[in-house]
Amino acid sequence: MIKQKRYLITTYDENTWKFDRPAIFLGEWCRLYNRKHIWKNMDVIVSEPYGLEHSKRDSDFSKTILLENKLFPEFIQLLNNNLGKQYSERFWMIILGPWFKFIIKDLFYRINSVNECLASHEISGTTIYDCEKYLLTPDTWDKAVDIDQDIWKSNLIYASILNLLKNKNFHTELIPLKINDIYQGPFSVAKKIEKKSFYKNFLKIGLKIYNKLSNTFVGNNDAFIINTFLPTKEEAKLELALGQFPQFWKYKWSKYNQPELVKKLPDKLLRESLKKQFSIKCYDNVENTMRQLFFELLPTCYLEGFEDLYNIVKKQPWPKSPKFIFTSNNFYFDEIFKLYAALNVEAGSKYYVGQHGGNYGTQRHKSPRTEEVTSDKFITWGWTDGMPQHKPAFILKNAGKKKLNFNPLGNLLLIEHGYTKSDATYDKKFFFIQYLNNQQKFINHLDKKPRKKLIVRLFNIHYQNKELHEESRWFDFDPNIKIDKGISKIDTLISKSRLVVHSYDSTGILETLSDNIPTLAFWGPEVALVDSAKPYYQLLIDAGIVHLSAKSVADKINEIWDDIDSWWKQSNVQDARLKFCNRYAKKSQKPITELKQILLS
Repeated sequence: MIKQKRYLITTYDENTWKFDRPAIFLGEWCRLYNRKHIWKNMDVIVSEPYGLEHSKRDSDFSKTILLENKLFPEFIQLLNNNLGKQYSERFWMIILGPWFKFIIKDLFYRINSVNECLASHEISGTTIYDCEKYLLTPDTWDKAVDIDQDIWKSNLIYASILNLLKNKNFHTELIPLKINDIYQGPFSVAKKIEKKSFYKNFLKIGLKIYNKLSNTFVGNNDAFIINTFLPTKEEAKLELALGQFPQFWKYKWSKYNQPELVKKLPDKLLRESLKKQFSIKCYDNVENTMRQLFFELLPTCYLEGFEDLYNIVKKQPWPKSPKFIFTSNNFYFDEIFKLYAALNVEAGSKYYVGQHGGNYGTQRHKSPRTEEVTSDKFITWGWTDGMPQHKPAFILKNAGKKKLNFNPLGNLLLIEHGYTKSDATYDKKFFFIQYLNNQQKFINHLDKKPRKKLIVRLFNIHYQNKELHEESRWFDFDPNIKIDKGISKIDTLISKSRLVVHSYDSTGILETLSDNIPTLAFWGPEVALVDSAKPYYQLLIDAGIVHLSAKSVADKINEIWDDIDSWWKQSNVQDARLKFCNRYAKKSQKPITELKQILLS
């Protein structure tokens, strides 16, 4: 049987679609939920999702680690040569590591999904935007990670991949890219203008005065402590315990008052030269294609704007030679902080990182992360897993805080995950749509009483991936379900609930379990645990806290709804909770004393 030829669609922009012939969507991201009245009437199929099976994910993850280890030393040597420097691999890993790991996995997925589609289907053609390829180059890493929000960028990446693959034998149609599409985008959102109360304005003025005063007490050798995840009061106590004046750097260095990086246009000749040096011929077309694309996708702040970034760092009123640097947050997107940390690490300062939420030490395809590898000490919430950097501590977020409360006669709170592109070798969008469908299956299995008390907490609406249209999906499913858009304080929602259900392996599970809040959780095959974590999760499964299907967790709620307290206080349930928390969600009676000892030992 001759395969039917289909027109390849790589984006949800309908200007790139063909309605008069058979077509194939490269993935679920091409068909928006609110446009189903359009694509349902087309002769179109969706290409098979790439890389979902556990064995395939394990194999692909291993391949990306090998690629990272092979390509990173070559890549940074080119950067060093360009700068006339000899910065260490650790220096560049602190700065580039999050971007590099992301782009390896992102390109690995894109290239392999295209390869599989072309191998399984006859393609008649595709449409791409006609524009300069270096429009792909972002200013900073945080803009690179959201590349799928700019549909034209995603389309151009797929176009570049198709042009580099040898098995492309179909016509490419070019369409103009409008300037408005570049600078506005389909989901541009105006900045929220926050009306500040008199109290907040007064507080802001007071903080400004304090900041000016405290800057005079910054010592050159002070520890630089910023965004540790400790509550503000505890962070101040930590600085006092270390014998230094509390600086509250997390307020001085919020996203609202960071200096803007100087935006530099990509130097096309320089990037072409570096690309030629980085591109070599090998038998693996995935690696070859990656090598061709890396310098097109490298943010300008790491190349053309590096000197400007360096000058910004030198102007900061931070300790010039800190005895150590400690953060639990700024290691990821904060380009100025990362260069400051890298420069001081090169000069001999110690670099300490605290655990940033859940999934550390448990998720197989995320371990170890850049911050674990690059830090001198990685301060965990209780666990260790074979790395000398791992130093077990406690949940930093809960230090010194009052225990969360709940209402034994309150609501049923379902806390949902939000779609994040993240660094994955498989089709995360397909998994996420399955995940959303699974939430609705869960609700359909609930009895009338718990369903009536249900509140669905969405991921924060300001950070949602807009193309998923989650609110519309829920309204179409059941217009009577109460929806929280992720704006309300989570502590307030928990205090009004008798039972909290987490539908993904989250930081929230660690927090509610550690505070002894009645908790249930469920998820599907998207969760892949490291071997050392499996016995601890099995304890929760055996106790009926964690479930592996929507029906199972709904059945549990129906069973215990009228007397959750009796179930939650059962010895086997509490024993499982305590053993799990002692490993992954410890609490400390003397958090500052314990943390000071870790930092100074």
